Amino acid sequence: MPLLDWRDARHFDATRNLPCVLCGKPTTLRSHDREPVHEVCAEHWCDQHPTSNRFHN
Repeated sequence: MPLLDWRDARHFDATRNLPCVLCGKPTTLRSHDREPVHEVCAEHWCDQHPTSNRFHN
């Protein structure tokens, strides 16, 4: 699976850390659906669920 590209500023929330929906640790990153999630956690999840588009644009 290719790495996710989250360079767009919409994937960053400088105002607050929220718990990652996958690991529970704080993150300022957001998925395209605004879920708080680390990019690495999302990539790992996508590897485990190849037919899902949860974290893909």
